[in-house]
Amino acid sequence: MSDQLTKLRKLTGQLQKLTYEAVKSGTMAELPEEEQLFARAMQEHMHLKHVHNALEFADLREGAPYEVEFEGNVVSPLAHVAMHAAVKGQIAQVPEVRTAFEKMVATGTPAHHAEHVLAALIGELMWGMSRASERGAAKAKERYDRSIQKLCEDSTFREEMTKRFGASHAAFE
Repeated sequence: MSDQLTKLRKLTGQLQKLTYEAVKSGTMAELPEEEQLFARAMQEHMHLKHVHNALEFADLREGAPYEVEFEGNVVSPLAHVAMHAAVKGQIAQVPEVRTAFEKMVATGTPAHHAEHVLAALIGELMWGMSRASERGAAKAKERYDRSIQKLCEDSTFREEMTKRFGASHAAFE
């Protein structure tokens, strides 16, 4: 691993620890807006053992990834929290995403579960864009936009998505 990556990971661990300390001390409002989103997502997941451990020891890990194995897959509790933060930002800033979120909640999906669905769509978009040419990235974005629209308009699609992307946090307990 390069020295730059090592430094970046160490700084990331320090930022995570400082944000976590702000959550614990009730001073989240003093954080910059982006960190407030991450702090709110942290706060919602503090009860989960692996999220707590990843944050409590973030400075000691010096940026080394905190990953756990679950059902044969390696998962990152902090990536999960970061995706919630990204969704919170999208809900706040992108009217179509806010509408999709509100529609899911209004039709019976718990807010946290709705965030899981939206996070999965963002994850698929990121994956598609990272592996594609410029044309393929545009197609990935079109698929994402169509999915957001369908969440708003198509009850069958909403139901399928809430089943496909569950509400469970079993990997992090």
